[in-house]
Amino acid sequence: MTQVTVRLYKQGDKVWRDFKAELLKRYENSAMLDISKSKAFSKMEKQEFNNRIVVSKKAIVEKRAVSGVDNRDMPSVALISSIKAVNKRGEANRKKYAVQVAKAASKSKTLTEVAKRVGKSRSFILAVAEDFQIKLPRHNNGHEEIASR
Repeated sequence: MTQVTVRLYKQGDKVWRDFKAELLKRYENSAMLDISKSKAFSKMEKQEFNNRIVVSKKAIVEKRAVSGVDNRDMPSVALISSIKAVNKRGEANRKKYAVQVAKAASKSKTLTEVAKRVGKSRSFILAVAEDFQIKLPRHNNGHEEIASR
């Protein structure tokens, strides 16, 4: 897993400072570490501790590793930027069709008719109308639309 550096660990009268260990498990205020590869502990100490110790999160230098936000948990920068780009394209697309939706809404009696005139789906027409406060026809194929829309 993740290798972390521990500033201070006390057990009885012994003190260990600035050693590296593998993070096994995170708890609310502490973390379980694997010390089997750590050079700070002797073979007897490793055996005595069963190759594992529990350390306070305050004693660990790498706060991100123990706070539950590993690099594996974070989405990549490329993914985040692509999501933002898709959102911007969607906004631009809705802006582009706002005028057409407004014109079609004034000439049509139903929401489906507006969608056919613009050439887009009903859900897209509803999204555009909501973004730009366009008044849509209240009837949809003979059935009255919900007044909140």
